[in-house]
Amino acid sequence: MKHALPLLAVLAFPLAAAAQPAAPEKLFQSGADIPRLIAQAKANQKSPTVNSVVPIVTVMPYRVLLEYRTGLTPPTLHHGEAELVHVLKGAANLATGGHLTGIQPPRPGNPTDVGTGIEGATKRHIVEGDYVMVPPSTAHQFQDVEGEFVIMSVHMPVPGK
Repeated sequence: MKHALPLLAVLAFPLAAAAQPAAPEKLFQSGADIPRLIAQAKANQKSPTVNSVVPIVTVMPYRVLLEYRTGLTPPTLHHGEAELVHVLKGAANLATGGHLTGIQPPRPGNPTDVGTGIEGATKRHIVEGDYVMVPPSTAHQFQDVEGEFVIMSVHMPVPGK
């Protein structure tokens, strides 16, 4: 009997995980609300090097996010996910390609590697109104942020990548 309890706990864990409610869908966000979301992201930011994120709309596994930055954030690489970026406000250099240095151990279930640097990347100056598609498994980093830099991003799983 004492061996049955751990086995029961292991077997019941997937059922408990499956019972967790999914993130609520949010199918519409008025353009008139974007300034309020920017203000919310700005208020949530605790440090100039932190990327503050607020959801705009969501249908899992897709989340359209508003990202507010005022400084350098670590470079990342999203395994199996492309990332669409639309610049809503400000300007920065986007370094893409090359490879991450100082990769930190990923959190379980997180498809993103985070590094301390990026080497061999190509830089592109991006400004308000620009769109960029970062291919799956491509190292990238927003650098040389000019003032408030606000983007809309969508991480899109790419099958087989």
